[in-house]
Amino acid sequence: MSDEVRRKMEIEVLRARENKLLGRKEILFKVKHGVEHEGSSGQEQRGGGTPSRKEVREVLVRKFGCSPQVLVIDWMKPAFGKPEALGYAKIYDSEARMREIERKHILRRNFPEAPEEGEAATA
Repeated sequence: MSDEVRRKMEIEVLRARENKLLGRKEILFKVKHGVEHEGSSGQEQRGGGTPSRKEVREVLVRKFGCSPQVLVIDWMKPAFGKPEALGYAKIYDSEARMREIERKHILRRNFPEAPEEGEAATA
C-alpha cells in the first residue's frame, strides 16, 4: 500500500499567564489535529487520534522557544467527536524548580526515559 501519511497539528494558545510565586508560565491551549493522507482512490481522507504528549511538547517547545527540560504538560482532554483537545502546560524558570514543585506522576508522564531521584533501576 503506497498511501502518503502526514500528521497535521495546530496549537492555539487560549491563555498564558506568568506565575511569579511558583516561577513558571501557565498555558491553556487547544490542539487541532488530524491525519491527512491520499488514499488508493486518490481522494484526501482525514482521521487519526489525539497526538501524544511528546508530539505536543515538541510543538510547544518550538512555539515558546524554551528548553524541553522545563516544559510539562499537566493534562490533555480530547473533545468527543472532534479532532481537537484542550490542554494545560507549564514552563518553569529552571529544571530544579520544576522537580521541586511538580508531582512525580506528571514528571513520569512527560519524561518517561529519565529515572526519578532515589529510584533504583530494577532488571
